[in-house]
Amino acid sequence: MTMNNMDSDHRVVLNVGGIRHETYKATLKKIPATRLSRLTEALANYDPILDEYFFDRHPGVFAQVLNYYRTGKLHYPTDVCGPLFEEELEFWGLDSNQVEPCCWMTYTQHRDTQETLAVLERLDLDTEKPTEEELARKFGYEDDYFKGTVSWWQHMKPQIWSLFD
Repeated sequence: MTMNNMDSDHRVVLNVGGIRHETYKATLKKIPATRLSRLTEALANYDPILDEYFFDRHPGVFAQVLNYYRTGKLHYPTDVCGPLFEEELEFWGLDSNQVEPCCWMTYTQHRDTQETLAVLERLDLDTEKPTEEELARKFGYEDDYFKGTVSWWQHMKPQIWSLFD
């Protein structure tokens, strides 16, 4: 067997979202118990006609995944949202806690935002809204409220005040 044949026996072509990535089987074995490491053992997703493995996944994220196999460092691409990156890592069988410290803040920003929104939503749901009658009493137009002659300004005043609270 020539050196060129040996090399081609150890190389793998991965077509991810139409973008072809070429690497060595040894590279894929570096992170065990993941989807890519299992490719070296089985023929799942293999197209013998094209001599490549095909995955209909995000090719930009996969570039970071493959780079992680090559370098041992997982970086977060800033051109995708956090949930998409998490979904791709899950598909490839990688732990999101492996994201490098230099990318961690950017990567987890979406989680922090989701948590903050959840808290604000709970606060909004927990807060009882005053009735029209209570607002009329509080803002001094109770007589007009009972007469049914509340002006536009009287109706809007409580809402405007709540913006400043």
